[in-house]
Amino acid sequence: MDAIIRPIVRHCIAVAVTAGLLAGCAGGKRKPIASVSKPAAKPSSMPRPPMGATAGMTIPAVGKDGQRITPNRELSEAATLWHVRMALNVAALSCLKQDAARVQYNQFLNAHKTVLAKANKAVDAEYRERLGSKGVDARDRLNTRVYNFFALPPVQERFCDRAIAVGRVVNARKSSELSAYAPEAIVSLEAPFLEFYDAYAVYQVRLAAWRKEGRQELSAR
Repeated sequence: MDAIIRPIVRHCIAVAVTAGLLAGCAGGKRKPIASVSKPAAKPSSMPRPPMGATAGMTIPAVGKDGQRITPNRELSEAATLWHVRMALNVAALSCLKQDAARVQYNQFLNAHKTVLAKANKAVDAEYRERLGSKGVDARDRLNTRVYNFFALPPVQERFCDRAIAVGRVVNARKSSELSAYAPEAIVSLEAPFLEFYDAYAVYQVRLAAWRKEGRQELSAR
């Protein structure tokens, strides 16, 4: 805010150009203006995680194909449909501000009961064939990873919107059409999380650069 500065001595005002200070005067002569050193540059503020996330998170690595390694990759047809079911289950439990997610999920279970049960049995058979008696435990561990993946707090608002959109589609499809739609559905359901991970990776790079800048400033002093 600009301030009105009144003259200290009548008819005698001197303005200091370099510092913007008012210099006093006496006998018609200006007093010397003391030089003012340039203030040190204000350090940049520390980068913050995106979407209110916590610092120090571990995010999925990027595979050789350039895609993040998530529990929803390299799935069979039956497993893909089952992962869609798990994602919609998470939405039904966590999207409390949007009751549509819960209503849609219950409709989904009732309308497609037979095809979902068939998919569940098929996935069980895949694990038994691959891991034998250890298959049940392995599947339980993967299921936990899937539920945790879709329950990531910072992404829930965007995930809920996406889950409701997918829920409308699956409930409008015939059971015989679900397996064909499931790959598209899982991509749509994963998208908000992948976008978050990409943003978090950018934050990690910026944070590392900020810390490096701080160390360089300290070493230069």
